Amino acid sequence: MANQYLLLAFGCIITAVLIGGCSGASSTPDPVIRTVPPTEAYALIHEMGQRPEFVIIDVRRPDEFAAGHIPGAVNIDSATFPEYITGLDPGGVYVVYCQRGGRSAGVCTMMQEAGFGEVYEIEGGISAWKAAGLPVTGE
Repeated sequence: MANQYLLLAFGCIITAVLIGGCSGASSTPDPVIRTVPPTEAYALIHEMGQRPEFVIIDVRRPDEFAAGHIPGAVNIDSATFPEYITGLDPGGVYVVYCQRGGRSAGVCTMMQEAGFGEVYEIEGGISAWKAAGLPVTGE
């Protein structure tokens, strides 16, 4: 009978350790999904430079992109973004923008729901970027 109590107590301890270990703090950092002013986005772009995990995404239509965009940006139209999201690395660092912020907000939500860890949306889009006097190419 004593062996049964010992076995039961041991089982309870193991269960408590396993449950405690599974419900404790996650080792995965909280995602960073936030809107930043153009000057902060510019500083981030300058800091990240040519790092392979860093991508600037312009989610406007191709004709809007051709009329002027942030240097180094790639164009993925927000209308077709769901087709391309699986090809992006959720562990990368992204700066996302559109004309004024409407389309990029939707894309950032999609990225957050897909588990992306670090996404920055430019507040006010490229309109605010230009108003701040920051560089644009393709104009």
